[in-house]
Amino acid sequence: MNRLILTVLVSASVGVGFIAACSAPSEVGFLVCDPNALFPDPWCVDAGTDADAGTDAEAGPDEPDAGQSACTGRCVPVPSGNAGYWTEMAISLFVAAPGALPTECPPGTSSEKFRLFADLDAPAAECEPCECGASSGACTGLPEKIEIRAGACGESGVVSLPFDESAGWDGSCTSNNALPAGAQCGGEPCAQSVWLSPLPGPTSESCPPKSETPALTKKTEWKLAGLACMSNTNDDACYSDGGTEYCVSDPGPGWLQCIVREGVDVPCPDNYLYARYEMFPDDGVIDGRGCAKCECGQPSGGGCTASIRLYDDAACSSQSEQSGLQSPYDQCVNILPVGHAIAGKAITDLAYVPGSCEASGGTPTGSAVRDVTRAVTFCCLHPFYEIK
Repeated sequence: MNRLILTVLVSASVGVGFIAACSAPSEVGFLVCDPNALFPDPWCVDAGTDADAGTDAEAGPDEPDAGQSACTGRCVPVPSGNAGYWTEMAISLFVAAPGALPTECPPGTSSEKFRLFADLDAPAAECEPCECGASSGACTGLPEKIEIRAGACGESGVVSLPFDESAGWDGSCTSNNALPAGAQCGGEPCAQSVWLSPLPGPTSESCPPKSETPALTKKTEWKLAGLACMSNTNDDACYSDGGTEYCVSDPGPGWLQCIVREGVDVPCPDNYLYARYEMFPDDGVIDGRGCAKCECGQPSGGGCTASIRLYDDAACSSQSEQSGLQSPYDQCVNILPVGHAIAGKAITDLAYVPGSCEASGGTPTGSAVRDVTRAVTFCCLHPFYEIK
């Protein structure tokens, strides 16, 4: 019976991601091949054929010529079946977490071909909350009606005299509708209070967002990495009745022999079905993640303020009363002592009081995806080694 035994020289600390063991192996054993068993593994039949080809004294047409030697590494086939545009010769591939990749290609390989990545972890962007600045607005309106009343503030049914100004008044000093001292209304002093209709509210009021686009953070991480190295070959050391094979060096535990092509979503050849990886360069990501722009709703709590000033003289040089005005409320000013002259008036200090706005927007948008135009697909043979 022909038997092929591959000796394993590897410590228990070596992690081999594609072997069935779920944790670091405690013992490294032999991979025993019996191509003449009742139910041999297909890879074993191929391996047994390769190994026997160089040692069987009764070998026929496949016996090596003088000067040739049997493959001391592994005979790997060219892609078969519906192969497509795959490399004909396999290269060595080590797959692990990015931090666990070898720093360089091992003996038995010639040079680094690829250092690629897979299993993209790129969740949606994390957006800072949107915020709105204080509102802004314009205050230009003045009370529509002003009356001198023959009663204190809060009394109803009293005689009133008009003290308004014509449209377009800018609030500057005026003596229109002035009332002399001691003026009587129905037997009592006319000048007991001055009433003003509400001060109009602001116009053109709005809140700007503190930032149109909120600050964001993005996580982009590859969970898996692969180092691919060109294999050293001895093209004359393998013999097969089934097609061309190449003798490649054994780079050691953890390495797979794989064929390569560009692109994604392509099936593996029939004889390279052990493992399949789609990998990308580190920057092989199309990142469309962001945050919706911030917006602010209508302001609330804003308003206008001003001061009403009353004078004893028409030149507005001798002030008798002053009171604040605030939209959207009317206002009444008691005259003390009652009955004194109201010869002039002015409305000053017109100002806007900012309000606040509710922010919206800032939700995550878009996604980050692999750039399939830069993809490289690997299809791999059963590994050299079995870890127990």
